[in-house]
Amino acid sequence: MKLLIEKYDLELLLEKKRDLIGNKVTIDTIIAGISFLLSVFTASYSDIFGISGTVLKTVFCLIGIGYTVKIIYDLFQANRHPYNHELLLNDIENLDKIQHDHSLVIIYNRDMVGTKRFLVYDDERWDCKLFLNYKTQARNNEAALLEKVSADLQIDKSQIHCRYITSRIQEKYSVSHKENRVYNHRLYEICIDNLSEISQKNDFLKNGKHFYWMTLGEMAKDDNIAKKNLDVIDFVKEVFG
Repeated sequence: MKLLIEKYDLELLLEKKRDLIGNKVTIDTIIAGISFLLSVFTASYSDIFGISGTVLKTVFCLIGIGYTVKIIYDLFQANRHPYNHELLLNDIENLDKIQHDHSLVIIYNRDMVGTKRFLVYDDERWDCKLFLNYKTQARNNEAALLEKVSADLQIDKSQIHCRYITSRIQEKYSVSHKENRVYNHRLYEICIDNLSEISQKNDFLKNGKHFYWMTLGEMAKDDNIAKKNLDVIDFVKEVFG
């Protein structure tokens, strides 16, 4: 999973959490504190450089008491404000600017002269012809794509093969949300063993969706598609052009 985070936001988060990051009192620290305190209380000190042993012992006892108090305080704070690597990771993920993780599915055939024609469908929310796309799943995304493509095109899943190509983060205007949004587009190529059934016509209906075969040039020349989805067309063109 990719994250898009502003450097300033990350620096601000780490600044806020710096006193909690790594603020964990281990058993070794507690044992060391107790051992030091016991040793200074039970030890005998001789006079050194004119300083009496009693003064030296008092100084080391105060240091030991201070060290023990600090350990107790850190232990209290750690229990009062528990913060571990999982919480830090969660805070970092919450800074992510990506609002949509989508998988773009590319299916194409070739016409009589060898020109690639890509499968698109008429999306009602966007009022535009789009490449097949589905929300990216955190786990087993390719298996989920096979299920969805199989259902949409009414083709047996065993005949469908999926291959991940690349990904790209793109900021674009969302027609359905009427605002600019950040998308993480994962690009997949879908190959179908027997494509003839759906490739013989320029358009067809399946599973309540209207599908079309179009070249990238035809998409770019379509004013509505170019206005709403030209950046995605360019992305696909870089890979399959």
